Amino acid sequence: MSSSPGLSARFGTGLAVGAVVGFVTLDLNLPSLFSYLGDRSCLLTGSALLIALLWLTPLRRPLVVMTASLGALWLLVSFTPLTQWMRDGLVRSDPVQDADAVFVFASRIQSDGDPTSDAMSRLLKGVELVADGRAPYLVVSEMAPPAGPHAKLARAWLDHFARRGEVLGVGEIANTHDEGVALARLARERGWKRVLAVTSPTHTRRAAASIEKQGLAVISVPCIETSFDLETLLGGGDRRRAFPAIAHELIGIAVYRRRGWI
Repeated sequence: MSSSPGLSARFGTGLAVGAVVGFVTLDLNLPSLFSYLGDRSCLLTGSALLIALLWLTPLRRPLVVMTASLGALWLLVSFTPLTQWMRDGLVRSDPVQDADAVFVFASRIQSDGDPTSDAMSRLLKGVELVADGRAPYLVVSEMAPPAGPHAKLARAWLDHFARRGEVLGVGEIANTHDEGVALARLARERGWKRVLAVTSPTHTRRAAASIEKQGLAVISVPCIETSFDLETLLGGGDRRRAFPAIAHELIGIAVYRRRGWI
């Protein structure tokens, strides 16, 4: 007579399945869909151990469905035009015009004061616009600690590269909506009517709409995307790196519309 797999065999199978779930979650950067920016170093091990334990329970069957779904998603992202289809219409790039200020949407500055690649690309584009005389002010916001200060780096780069303009801050923010509200408050104090809004390409549509909701005219200026080739997305690696950024924005747009923020 055949017997059901032993406890150790089922636990081992659960470990393998959990490792696959952890790998796909990390490779597609799925935590970023929900704005989680914390440490992920234990995700693979934690996923393997958790699912190994759950594999010993009646939850095994839904776990099979979940794992198969994640695997199918990985294959779709890697080997089909899914990411390109999701990208279409997401980037907003307006003709550059003079404005009252340049606003650079926040991205994480390392605790030692060095910028991450996204923060560097956004800030350099903002500095470039001020250097070209498009606006006299460069406005930045700050992320909560342990992120480093944005304004300090902005002042240093503006002094070094532009040799003109002034850096202003709107304080600490938690999300894109907060940035739109804080910028509008500063604009009312200063009498500004139009701003150049600089952010990553996939973030441009939601970012510009968040400012426009506050009554300001917006010129959307995407910075250079350094993590993947957004224009082509030809390779599986580029598609997997782009997927979480694009999906995050599509989710964000839906949530912001539901909340009346755009």
